[in-house]
Amino acid sequence: MKNILKYLLSFCVILPLFSSCKGNMSKNETKNYSLQPGEKRIVIPIDDNTSCYSMSMFSYITPEGIPYLSYENEQTNELNFYRLDSCKLSHKIKIAMEGPDAVGRFIGHTVIDLDNILIFNQFKISKINKSGKILDKYDLITDTQMALAHPPTSKVYTPMVLQDSSIYLYQALKFSDKHYNGDDLEKYPLCIKVNMQTKQTKILPLTYPRLWEAKNENGIFTCSRDYDGTNFVYSFFISNSIHVTNDNKTFKEYPCKSRYINGSPKNHTAPDIKTIRKESIENASYGNIIYDKYRKLYYRFFQPACEVSPNENITDLMKTGKKFSIMILDKDFKVIGETLFPENIYIPVMFFILKDGLYISDNNFQNPEFNENVLSFRRMDLIQQTSKSINIICLCGLF
Repeated sequence: MKNILKYLLSFCVILPLFSSCKGNMSKNETKNYSLQPGEKRIVIPIDDNTSCYSMSMFSYITPEGIPYLSYENEQTNELNFYRLDSCKLSHKIKIAMEGPDAVGRFIGHTVIDLDNILIFNQFKISKINKSGKILDKYDLITDTQMALAHPPTSKVYTPMVLQDSSIYLYQALKFSDKHYNGDDLEKYPLCIKVNMQTKQTKILPLTYPRLWEAKNENGIFTCSRDYDGTNFVYSFFISNSIHVTNDNKTFKEYPCKSRYINGSPKNHTAPDIKTIRKESIENASYGNIIYDKYRKLYYRFFQPACEVSPNENITDLMKTGKKFSIMILDKDFKVIGETLFPENIYIPVMFFILKDGLYISDNNFQNPEFNENVLSFRRMDLIQQTSKSINIICLCGLF
């Protein structure tokens, strides 16, 4: 009887304590995001002289709020402007190959406004108006070191940055017979600055990070860069991290590893460009990083490892890839989601961002619905998925 009373007394003491635990339960919410193909598409008819593939295309919104897509057409050396609200061609700018306004074959562009466009050609930038007339020129050659580099350009993976009347350009290393090691890379600049008023070109102190130790072939230095208004954010294609700088002097490194890779991406070690091209498709690697200013997010593309069969077209795959995922990062560069997309539907290097979301081309050459007569983009809807965990804070040791 005494034992029964003892247990009853203990229960009466513990019950209020346990009940009080309800007030101490905390809910930790972890917000995860995914990108899912939405219903909205933008489909723009193009003429027979316009290619349905380009890596130099940007959205531009006028002060009046009219959305445009500037689109480089390599077939005709023209810059096409499409209205994204009406899905119609607005106008074309013919980039002259000869004459007083000759620019030559251009390799990238940036729209300041509809009547001020920067056109890239080798180590020169020409500013032209809506009629193609040259308004100004900028020479990018500064010293012998520049001869080691690719001509700067402005494409989707490394858009030019215009800030305080200065142009900031990513400086890529060119393919050559030279092998580079970590010591070599730390000698080469990543960014050059062009003052549009004085036309002075300056090499900035920031150099390539030391991503490896052993000597390797070219093709491993590829990266993507974007700017969020404060930070230049770099995605080196063989790194599980992103590299961020706000002063173009030093990097801060943030972990940004895809869930679809074990270890780290491989360097290209093949002795010839043909094999390097094949390896670049088959090996896991990171891709473009782009900033979404409307949602204060970053998207980093990733290509999981895959196999290329003998009957597949390497040239087409170099343009479209096979598998890819998109990682989502918050404003503090923390990974908050990743979505894997199906093969042969999208072209992950053809994209733009509008106020209502990220648009990616769904006109892959292998897509059963491929149409060479249109530019087609599907909006990727950002979906928030909240998982909740409950932590019970109480003196359970009383039991």
